[in-house]
Amino acid sequence: MDIEAKLASKITKLFPELEGRAEAISVLDGYGQESYEQEQTRVRLAILKLAGSNPTISELQKYTSVAKSDYRDVLSWAEYPRQSKNWSAKGSKKQQLIDADLNEYQAWINT
Repeated sequence: MDIEAKLASKITKLFPELEGRAEAISVLDGYGQESYEQEQTRVRLAILKLAGSNPTISELQKYTSVAKSDYRDVLSWAEYPRQSKNWSAKGSKKQQLIDADLNEYQAWINT
């Protein structure tokens, strides 16, 4: 998967108007400016996912701010929503959570 292309595609889909898209890109570009802000593209995708199917600029700003504090939070919430609420799960229950989270994220990223 070309993650850069997925990010560009998601931004275009979620912000079809040029002006809104430019503003969204500007907000998302706020993450990754500091050397400690790791995995810029992955985190920006997570921010988009957390902002929802009809995201607002304020939602992007909110999750970008969270990512700037600790990017692992937005990655956990976006990529592992079930697991992050039940880290102590074991055995088949844990595998069900892993599979459900993976399927959800792949479905979102590919639409």
